[in-house]
Amino acid sequence: MLIRNIKEFLEKTFQKKIICLDIGKSRVGAAISDSNKKISTPLKVIIRDKKFYSNLKDLILEYDIYGILIGLPLNEDLSKNKMCQFITDIAKNIDSSLRKDKKEIPIFFWDESYTSLEAMDTISDFIKTKKKQKNVLDKYAASIILGDFLREI
Repeated sequence: MLIRNIKEFLEKTFQKKIICLDIGKSRVGAAISDSNKKISTPLKVIIRDKKFYSNLKDLILEYDIYGILIGLPLNEDLSKNKMCQFITDIAKNIDSSLRKDKKEIPIFFWDESYTSLEAMDTISDFIKTKKKQKNVLDKYAASIILGDFLREI
């Protein structure tokens, strides 16, 4: 279920782990929190193919996830752009897919502006090849989005 109110999202996920998704055209970075919402950990990169929704459901079950935080790349003036609409559509599809399996998981959006650049700065220190950086960038961006959220709550 898509949630617009941070208070409601926090109530529904109280002392539960959440997953953060950095949704791109072909890849989705995933990071998870601990149940106390203090730590953000990069988890994996999921390919956005026909198995995407199934793979995401598997992660939700495996890691006992009770909330989904999704990054939105807002413009500098905080307005939405075409990519925001694309991501919102994916979020609706995630919600629909979970409901088919009788899973009601709250979904909340969070500003992800510049997190990919921040993630690139972080990983370039310990991953030297561009190919390897590309393979992990999205999960580190998701972890930065989640970390920003956790610091704000």
